[in-house]
Amino acid sequence: MDGDTRRERLRRHADDLVSQFGSPLYAFFEDDLRANYETLRGTLDDHYPDSEIHFAVKANYNLGILSVLRDAGCKAEAYARCELTATQQAGFDAEDVLLTGMNRAPEDIERALSWGVSHLLVDNAAELEKIIVAANATGTKPDVLIRGNPAMEVPTHPGVATATRESKFGLDIESGRAMAVAETAVESDAVSLAGVQLHVGSQIRGVEPYGVAAREMLDFAGQIRDELGVEIDMLDLGGGFPVPYDEDVPATEDIVEHMAETVRTTCADLGLREPTLFVEPGRRLVGNAGTYLATVGVVKETPYADFVVLDGGTNAVSSYWPYPVYALKDRKPTQKYHVAGPLCYTSDVISEDVALPELGPGDLLAVDRIGAYSLGSASHTNAEPKPPVVLVRSDGAHDCLRKRETCEDVLGRDRIPDGL
Repeated sequence: MDGDTRRERLRRHADDLVSQFGSPLYAFFEDDLRANYETLRGTLDDHYPDSEIHFAVKANYNLGILSVLRDAGCKAEAYARCELTATQQAGFDAEDVLLTGMNRAPEDIERALSWGVSHLLVDNAAELEKIIVAANATGTKPDVLIRGNPAMEVPTHPGVATATRESKFGLDIESGRAMAVAETAVESDAVSLAGVQLHVGSQIRGVEPYGVAAREMLDFAGQIRDELGVEIDMLDLGGGFPVPYDEDVPATEDIVEHMAETVRTTCADLGLREPTLFVEPGRRLVGNAGTYLATVGVVKETPYADFVVLDGGTNAVSSYWPYPVYALKDRKPTQKYHVAGPLCYTSDVISEDVALPELGPGDLLAVDRIGAYSLGSASHTNAEPKPPVVLVRSDGAHDCLRKRETCEDVLGRDRIPDGL
C-alpha cells in the first residue's frame, strides 16, 4: 500500500480514534498484520514449503498484536521472562514457540520446558549447560539450535547488525568455539542437536546477505556432520526482512527466492539433505501496520527552523529510522518543519525539514510505519504516560489493545521512605 493510500485510510479513522481514545495514540491495522504474514507465508510456500515463520516477539509484544498473528497462523520466537509469558497469554501453543536469548534465567528455561517448548537456541557454552540442567530437572529432552557467528559484513545500522565480528551474539565458527558447543550437545543425553541458527541483523538492505548466511551456516552444518556424525534437521536464518521508510527495500519474494535457491544449491554441493527452514521476521510483519497519531500544540518559528511541537515525541517512537511523517489535513505541502516533541531534551525531534501544509494547533500529524520496536522502547521521559494502543479491525471497528497510562501507572510503584 503506497503512502497516499495509507494516508487516506488513516484519515477515515483519525477523528474517531482521537475522539474516543485521545491524543497521542498508536493505531494498528489488522489488515496489514494479516497481509504481511500471508505474503511471507505464500512466498515461502512457493519457494521453500518446508518452512516455519516465527514472529520475533521483541519487535512488538502487545498481546492483541500477537493474537492477530497467531490467529493468522504465525508461530513465535521469544526471549525468556515476559516475552515467553506474552506468547502464553496470546494463545500460542508451546510447540510453536522458539526460545531464544543469551543469558536466560534457569527458572525461565525450566518454565519453558515444563510448558512444552521444545526448541531452544544456544548462544554460548554456559547457556547450553543451563539448558542441560533444566532438561534434567524437568525430565524433557529439547531440540537445540547452535547460534553461529560467521563474522559477516552486514549492510544496516551498526546498532542492529548481529552477525559481525564485533557482535556479542553467536558462537565464532572459524575459531572452533561453535563446534565445541555442538560437540557438547551431541555428547549430552539431555538435549538433541537439531539445527544451526544465524541472525544477520535488522533492516537488511539487500538479498545477498541472506545467501551468505545460508552458505556459512550450511557449511557449518556440513562440518558437524563430518566431525560429529550428526546431520542437522533445521536451518534458522533469523529475521532482518526490511520495510520501506524513505528508500526502496528488497521485496519479500526476492529475499525468499534467493534464500531458498542458496539453501538448495549449497545442500546439493555439500551432500546435505534439505533442512526445515526457520525464519524469525519481526519488523516485516508489524512495521508498516502501526502509526503514531499526534496533535500539534505549538508552531514555533526560530532563526534556524520552524518547529511543530506535538503532544508526544521520541519517548514514544523508536530511534534509528526515517519514518514517513505526514499531515492529515487535505492540503498540499507548502513549507518545511522540524517535527518535535514537547520533552525536555534537545534531541526530542522526530524528523527534520518535513514538507507539510501550513499547520496550526489542533492539526493531526501521523508518524507512520512505527509498528516495530516503538512500543517496546517507549520511555517515561519527563514522567510522560505511554499512549494507548488501538487496533483498527478488518471490519472497521476500533479495539483498545492497551489503555492510556495515567500518572498513577507511571509513579504507582514508587515508595517514599518513612520519615520523609
